[in-house]
Amino acid sequence: MRTPSRSLLLVAAIWLCIAAFAQENGGSNLSKLAAALPNSTPAAESPQQIRLKIMPLGNSITLGSPDRSYNAAIPGIVASKGSRVSVVDMQTILSMSDYADRLDPNAAGYDKMGRAWKTAIRAVLSGSSPEIATQPTPAALAAADGPVLRYVPGSTIKLQQLLGEEDKERHQTTLSRTVTRYGIEGTDLGSSFEHEGRVYFLFGDTVGRLRHALDTIATTDALDPEAGVRLDFLTVGHDYLTIQPPGISMGAFEVPVAGISLGGQIYVAVSTNHSDDRTTDRSVLTKFTPPAKFQPLRTMSQLPEGHFVKMSVHNQPVPIAGLPPGGPFILIWGTGPYRRSDAYLSIVPAAQFETGKGTRYLTGLDVTGSPQWSEKESDAKAIVQNGTMGDLSVTWCKDLGLWLMTYDSRPPAAAGIEFAYSRTPWGPWSQPQVIFNAVRDGAAGRFIHIPGANPPDGLAGPVIGKGQANREAVHGGAYAPYVVERWTKVQGSELSVYYVLSTWNPYVVVLMKSRLHVE
Repeated sequence: MRTPSRSLLLVAAIWLCIAAFAQENGGSNLSKLAAALPNSTPAAESPQQIRLKIMPLGNSITLGSPDRSYNAAIPGIVASKGSRVSVVDMQTILSMSDYADRLDPNAAGYDKMGRAWKTAIRAVLSGSSPEIATQPTPAALAAADGPVLRYVPGSTIKLQQLLGEEDKERHQTTLSRTVTRYGIEGTDLGSSFEHEGRVYFLFGDTVGRLRHALDTIATTDALDPEAGVRLDFLTVGHDYLTIQPPGISMGAFEVPVAGISLGGQIYVAVSTNHSDDRTTDRSVLTKFTPPAKFQPLRTMSQLPEGHFVKMSVHNQPVPIAGLPPGGPFILIWGTGPYRRSDAYLSIVPAAQFETGKGTRYLTGLDVTGSPQWSEKESDAKAIVQNGTMGDLSVTWCKDLGLWLMTYDSRPPAAAGIEFAYSRTPWGPWSQPQVIFNAVRDGAAGRFIHIPGANPPDGLAGPVIGKGQANREAVHGGAYAPYVVERWTKVQGSELSVYYVLSTWNPYVVVLMKSRLHVE
């Protein structure tokens, strides 16, 4: 029989009870939890206790939800009780597919929870450190092998409205003056890449004098976004350039999704074959030769099974252990069904980018943490689980040696723009942090239109599509957070990321800044 010092006191209450406990009178219940945990006594008399952080509640995975408040308080409470009390972190165990409803895990979810407890109990019995986790958390791994980034609350600000004639919030003329200069009233998206010393922005369906929701491209040579950014749109004759590869439909919701400069040549990936239920969309790689030639090269991915209809593309910036022979590679992070997806990773040899020969898809990590690859897209496994991703951006921060990911997220996941980081393209990625939420950060009613606001916010328009019949009734929203890599800045212990953000109504793109503390 084990001595009392090795016995286990498990807080193994039913998940539903713990969730209810966290939701009901959170502050007082946390005080009760702290009081219920005894302080450390001599090891021979003190049972080893394991306390857990609860999983996100399926019906409240939003900013400020009670489960997050509960979880945030657990480490401090446990630390105050001494070394005989430890933590099992359930926050990163379950994905949205592991819930039977908006509260209870399904069989697969309970199985994951059981394995988490088993891991924790074995760690205690083997005499491991009392700081127990169900698996190495991304933040812990980052801390062990690089910096930890923490969002600075209240640091997200809008720097400027990038297009249109007048900044809708400030009632000042925009630097780009796109109505006067190009006849462009509004557009969205704006993923970017570097080419010959300039940043190229790929914009989506455009409200302008050419009509028909055609897409376009702008550039800038700005080095300091704080000093202001003026966009110069590519033109053909007196009109702005439109992206129209021959034989490729580029109507409403058929847009450029990523671009890259490779060997002096520009490549633009577009999504096409759009249907209302978004089950037929596919991505196509094109070669862009200025001033206006777009040559279709190959289909990259196609729904309903594809995982790379929306994507972020990047050159391999440094040697990366774990990549197979045949590099250097082009790295592609993608999503499948729009706003119903996780994030995936594929690679293709740079020398074969036009043909796609040698493309491989990440299928997971082996027991040593090494990435595993397959030639079949159907074998791909998610690298970041969210279930609601639409547009994502992945950039390289050379000063920190980290990959930075931003993406739009919505209920039942967190609402807003989430940020994660990783030492490798495949992860493990850090726990996501919300760096922008329209309500929290004061954007709603200030530069994102809210119908029925009293007094009216004066932000409605331009809008696109059917909403033009009553632009006041179209609710604005934030999406497509594309980081501009050249503007990412590390100063001392702070990282600043600059990203474009679409607001739907007004149908414009704004430039945002968020700061993170580097630890």
